[in-house]
Amino acid sequence: MTLTGIHKTRILFLATATAVCVYFVTRALILGYAGYTPVEKFTGLLLLFCEGFILIHAVGYARHAMMSGKLGEKTFPVFDQNSELPPVAIVTAARHEPRAVLERTLNTINAIDYPNKTVYLLDDSSEPAFMREADELGREFNVTVYRRDLRHGAKAGIINDALAAMTEKYLVIFDADQNPMPDFLKKILPIIESDPKIAFVQTPQIYTNTLDNPIAEAAAMQQAIFYESICEGKSMDNAMFCCGTNVIFRISALRAVGSFDEKSITEDFATSIKLHMAGNRSVYYNHAIAFGMAPESLPAYFKQQSRWATGTVGVLRTIMEKFAESPGKLTPAQWWEYFLASSYYLIGWVYFYLMLAPVLFLIFDIPSFFLSPAIYIATFLPYFLLSSLVFYSSVSDRGYTVRQIYSGMIANFLCFPVLMRATFLGLIGKRAPFTITPKNGRETLSFKMMLPYIVMLALNLAALAMAPYKISANPTAIAINSFWVMYHIWLLSHIFALNK
Repeated sequence: MTLTGIHKTRILFLATATAVCVYFVTRALILGYAGYTPVEKFTGLLLLFCEGFILIHAVGYARHAMMSGKLGEKTFPVFDQNSELPPVAIVTAARHEPRAVLERTLNTINAIDYPNKTVYLLDDSSEPAFMREADELGREFNVTVYRRDLRHGAKAGIINDALAAMTEKYLVIFDADQNPMPDFLKKILPIIESDPKIAFVQTPQIYTNTLDNPIAEAAAMQQAIFYESICEGKSMDNAMFCCGTNVIFRISALRAVGSFDEKSITEDFATSIKLHMAGNRSVYYNHAIAFGMAPESLPAYFKQQSRWATGTVGVLRTIMEKFAESPGKLTPAQWWEYFLASSYYLIGWVYFYLMLAPVLFLIFDIPSFFLSPAIYIATFLPYFLLSSLVFYSSVSDRGYTVRQIYSGMIANFLCFPVLMRATFLGLIGKRAPFTITPKNGRETLSFKMMLPYIVMLALNLAALAMAPYKISANPTAIAINSFWVMYHIWLLSHIFALNK
């Protein structure tokens, strides 16, 4: 990002934050002073909460976009050929992974240009056929195949078990479908070696199987937004968390906090908090040096999103408890970033209620009072346009097209029923079983999984059918809510095209 681009983003951030505050305060005041019934006040408070959730995360994203330019100006330590080469353990955990996927991963790991490395295939398979394949791959690629007698803690558990006997200084983790570049260690090892307080260095996940697959393309766009703006901003606050793969850890720092947290299916996220609270630093290396596979079907994509949502929202309770117990353990910026990250997947509930609100108004006249059109336009439009401009500007500056941005937005919205269920499980503390993301695009959603979309489409179509009969009573309010209903119908209709 150029200096001009950085200044532009900062100006947009300040303008967006101002517009957000004006809109939210106006909505809160109207809700407090209008003559609403108890039911209307309750539904209004829910709407205010949902809008507030989006506004907070919009400001958070705008701040990330503003700060990401600073990381672009940063230079990282470089590899010194004559320096001491500390021993590094490289692990990839697998459970019932296709052989072809593991072959590519082990081949690229072996090709990493670093002599003092030991490669481990942590095979947690329970079926003899997969275990036999793992043994064959171990001999073919000359890597150590590790198994355990007692299965616990899923991926975190097997890494912890293997970690107990390791003598290396650093631990590098790759998922079974991630392929590092030969210079992976030469790029990131100097960074973690430069400061003993650095517990881990995280690198991006880049998906390469996006050609002619709209699901993979949408998932890749979401990853791009996360890794190319959000992670850069978090790193500037020393709040970058581990993403589970393409990462190097200082083993002594891991052991000091009890190794990986096995209570969460997002062990990477949960462990990052412990490391930061122990006074360690984390670094995000914002260059692509490993490549992987995106989910290629809606069921695979939903499984991935469900796992992440259950785990991160489950950790939200831990974050709130730790903040209440020891607020000084992290900086305000770190607490803020962890709160944003752990609460993000609640967006599924927000999407659901934002779809429901105009339906309630058009069918049941709830609320009976609508914000003055002039006030609505004067407060909502600046917030909406500025936040959209910040998002589009930050993404398009990195070379992404409108079509790519659009595909990521659609996929994110269509996750709402999956995220609602997953975050409910996370909030009540129920641990979901760990499942790998399927590596093919042949799955389709069942009728049961399609039902939430069909129901919401029916409700929105019914609401739209009511609009002509009520428009004379309050033309502006009916027109605005009809617009949102049509917008949601358009979004929901994409489920049929993508479920192929």
